[in-house]
Amino acid sequence: MHSSEKHVTPDSDYYVYEPSSLARDVYLYPLSSGHFRYTAGYRNQRRSFDSFELFYVEEGSVELKNHSRTLTAAAGQFVLLDCYSPHSYYSPDGWACYWLHFDGQVARAFYRRIMEACGSFLFDLDQYSPAFQHLMGIYEIFRRSRPVDEAGISSQITSILNAILSSAPQVQKEIPAREAVASSVAYINEHFRYPITLQELADHAAISPFYFTRVFRQETGVTPHQYIINTRLSNAKFLLRTTDSSVKDIAIRTGWGSESTFCSSFRKNTGATPSEYRRSTLYKGDT
Repeated sequence: MHSSEKHVTPDSDYYVYEPSSLARDVYLYPLSSGHFRYTAGYRNQRRSFDSFELFYVEEGSVELKNHSRTLTAAAGQFVLLDCYSPHSYYSPDGWACYWLHFDGQVARAFYRRIMEACGSFLFDLDQYSPAFQHLMGIYEIFRRSRPVDEAGISSQITSILNAILSSAPQVQKEIPAREAVASSVAYINEHFRYPITLQELADHAAISPFYFTRVFRQETGVTPHQYIINTRLSNAKFLLRTTDSSVKDIAIRTGWGSESTFCSSFRKNTGATPSEYRRSTLYKGDT
């Protein structure tokens, strides 16, 4: 779609996306993406936009305000805004950018970690950075009307945020551990239906089980075992809400050894049996 907003050129385009329930539950997901060219005098101020925004300044410069801080972003820089909070844009001379509004269960945690490490919402990552390639890749998916792979786009958004986080000098030494954990999380997300041992995850990360457990907990806040349980539970909840599959079938599809083990763990972690959870969500109107 082409923009009709004042001070935005007619050739500027944008695309809106409605994420699935699965994406809202377990992924970072796109809400809209675009490429805008702004003419001189562009100004926009919002109280809230209910998302986070990533953009790469392609040309010109823009003055930005977010969380009571004012910075000027120039060509070749990335910006990450918390659009849940008041924010504004102003450019006396005009500018252009590729942008992405996104959200997700871990979006706020990512944002906080980046702000703590970098101390700014402005980042020096140029067009040769993998972050730019991922941002462009997401934009091109929508521009070319390609099939949307939500897991793949989530991975691209995660890669952009990791690249920003890794640009902070104080976290450079943490990169190997973070990469090992990120790789292990991806492995769990792909193989949670099958038995996964601590040794298997440590071997995948090429570090000792003891060290792997420590860095995994530092990065995720939970042990590898609990992360596997949480992943299986999240997928089981989605199936309970959106399918008529039996509890036994869902137990098998989400990696539990038996229906009884599934029911016991589900109740321990949620306070309800799978059947009670399903009935409660249906009562609320979920499909």
